[in-house]
Amino acid sequence: MFFGMMFFGMPGGGELVVIGILIVVLLFGAAKVPQLARSFGQAMGEFKKAKRESELNLKNLEDSVTGDEKGAIPKTTASAETKTENVNIKEVAAYMGIETEGKTEEQLKEEVQAKMKSSK
Repeated sequence: MFFGMMFFGMPGGGELVVIGILIVVLLFGAAKVPQLARSFGQAMGEFKKAKRESELNLKNLEDSVTGDEKGAIPKTTASAETKTENVNIKEVAAYMGIETEGKTEEQLKEEVQAKMKSSK
């Protein structure tokens, strides 16, 4: 009977998560856990924003090196200029971490301006 109890095996993924949570609670206390989670979430958001920015910069660099003009929209008509503005404001809003789905250009402009004013 004792011999069979010696070989339980290694803990699985779920057990490791529970053990990790218990260690965090013991080290920092239950009152600090929400603050730590919030800080971790903010750090992940900053990381994703930096990743998105670097990917955009890399794409722009690749386009400038190869001379690829396929994605460029000609600015000969008013509708082409509006389309270029929409792309730019959406890129700016996405870069700033603003959700762009289902929002008009004016709403995005207002949100970008509000976020810029609040960051000053």
